[in-house]
Amino acid sequence: MAWLIGKVFPSAPNEVSEGTLPHTGIQRVLVCRPNHRLGNTVLTTPLIAELERWYPGAEVDVLSAGPAASSVYGAYAAMGEIYALDRRAIRHPWATWRTLGALRTKRYDLVIDAASGSSSGRLVTAMVRARFRVGVGSTAHGAPMHLAARPVHALRRALGVPMGTTVPSLDLRLSETERASGRATLNRVLKVQATSDARVLAIFPNATGAKRYDQTWWTTFLAELDRAAGPFRIVELVAADGASRVGNLYPTYFTSDPRKLASFIDAAGLYVSADCGVMHLAAATTAQTIGLFAKTDPSRYAPYGPGNTALWTGDDGAATVAHRAAGHILRRRHSD
Repeated sequence: MAWLIGKVFPSAPNEVSEGTLPHTGIQRVLVCRPNHRLGNTVLTTPLIAELERWYPGAEVDVLSAGPAASSVYGAYAAMGEIYALDRRAIRHPWATWRTLGALRTKRYDLVIDAASGSSSGRLVTAMVRARFRVGVGSTAHGAPMHLAARPVHALRRALGVPMGTTVPSLDLRLSETERASGRATLNRVLKVQATSDARVLAIFPNATGAKRYDQTWWTTFLAELDRAAGPFRIVELVAADGASRVGNLYPTYFTSDPRKLASFIDAAGLYVSADCGVMHLAAATTAQTIGLFAKTDPSRYAPYGPGNTALWTGDDGAATVAHRAAGHILRRRHSD
């Protein structure tokens, strides 16, 4: 598919080269990230923040897929229309065509293909009418590996500005009202009493396929972590199927609203899970986020932002990984 699209839509005259994207006169922007996964949606927030920095008066539309985009991007002042394709767009050709047709009626100053190697993203950016087009591409030209930083690098390269300044963190821009609601919900779930001042640890012991650790692994990990860096008041974040992955050993919290979930994690302050979309959501809050990696590449998918870390578990046992996680928590606690 990538080869075919490359033949049908080769490099276009509006595709900018390094340093040729103007710093002024950009009012209407479209960001293409047609992916339904929560994590990929959150990983695009640094690009939205970077666009607000360089074009503070512009309006930014987003082409996404699935229901998460409105929640993730909703607090950004520059946000305009959010166009959402069905996650199985090819099975819904008429709905897909209507969405693409709506995009074709608009004229943009800038369109950004925010996902490297995405055939659908390249197809849409080729169809959209725009004065300038920026593609993320591969890791060429010194681009960073991490998927949160790569679109920012592509934009800065097009603008002709150095990458020296820090890339914006993942951020849902939770309001104070949302944070207060998260604290109230956390207190209700944990039935907080004045006699308990143990630190809260939110866990999401679920992930896709081979990235998931089983219940025995989690039980051992949490017991060792509590001994090494606790005590903790642990709360389990429950997946969409409503089933506990650790035998209902701890209080549970479920919501289908990404912003409510983020507010809850923000209130907890400490989060651990395997590499998954909820991990990236946690990294978009103020909570210290620890990601556990055994299959995917941490250089591309680690929880992005200061104070967060990725632990490669490999063939190490749960107890060994727990002590490494404890070391990170204790170092952060002492530095604070």
